[in-house]
Amino acid sequence: MKQRGHALAGVFIVLGLSASLGIVGCTHNQTQVIPVSSRDVAALSADDIARVMLRAGFSHEQILELGTDLRNGLSSFGTSQIMIEGRIQAIFAVQGDYVYVTAYKRGSFIYDMKTGRIRSF
Repeated sequence: MKQRGHALAGVFIVLGLSASLGIVGCTHNQTQVIPVSSRDVAALSADDIARVMLRAGFSHEQILELGTDLRNGLSSFGTSQIMIEGRIQAIFAVQGDYVYVTAYKRGSFIYDMKTGRIRSF
């Protein structure tokens, strides 16, 4: 039951971020990772970043281009959003041992940093 509580809290965090970040937009066409301050941070490995980005629907080229910025954003700020051509493509938010992800292409899922497993909602 405790894990379910964490999952639900993470869902609310991601949904809240989705709503609030959707208002802030980029008016020019470019790809960027935008860090957002959060209370938890995590230093994910390159394998972790590749795993969550692949699951979120990013191509190998996009992972090479954006992965380092995403890793840096999560380790410094705890939450990052990836915008492509002025649209939010994914939001990654750290809470405890989990990264909660909401992706435009693939929906929402949770990445367990301890086990390396991905769980869908």
